[in-house]
Amino acid sequence: MDIRDVLTTSGLNTLTFTDPFNKLAFTSLIASRFQRTLYIDLDSTYSAYANAGLIPAQGVDIFLPEKGRFMHCFANAIADLEQGRHSLVIFDSVSSFYSLYPPEQKMGPLNRLLCILVMLLVRCGIDLHFPVLITSMLRYRNEKGWVQSPAAKRLVEMKSVVRLSAIRFEDRQAIEIQTHPFLDAGTRFDYENPITWH
Repeated sequence: MDIRDVLTTSGLNTLTFTDPFNKLAFTSLIASRFQRTLYIDLDSTYSAYANAGLIPAQGVDIFLPEKGRFMHCFANAIADLEQGRHSLVIFDSVSSFYSLYPPEQKMGPLNRLLCILVMLLVRCGIDLHFPVLITSMLRYRNEKGWVQSPAAKRLVEMKSVVRLSAIRFEDRQAIEIQTHPFLDAGTRFDYENPITWH
């Protein structure tokens, strides 16, 4: 099965992770497999690796929002998408969205804004037939184990058609299916790590 076929164009695709390296390995791989990818890089990890030449980034348009200018960057990204040149959108990562706003900003309005923006991307994806993938880091809490922030949980669990986990299995990078329209939960796909060290 082609790794691209794991993603759907009929709704939201989400990738959860506990190790940022596992997430970067998968987003780097999947971004390089599509003809043209729009990558909204909220945590700047992908941009740093791409600029260092450690990941394949040909055909990837990176949007790197600055603090206080997220909506301007997002509007530019949507305008780019409406040109119909992209075949994949990656919104990386939900957890870093809040750091783009002042700490005194109330969480309720930010959570609603995040949901609206992601659903706007998904609507564009459905209309123009490209998959939208968002990433969300799981946080460790002593009494509960690995959990998500409330907003991320709402997006991932209630809005996702496809849910994936980025993992490392033995000595291989892999994704594991959590929810999918035609693949069984627990199905694992191993892949070659695209990150290189010079």
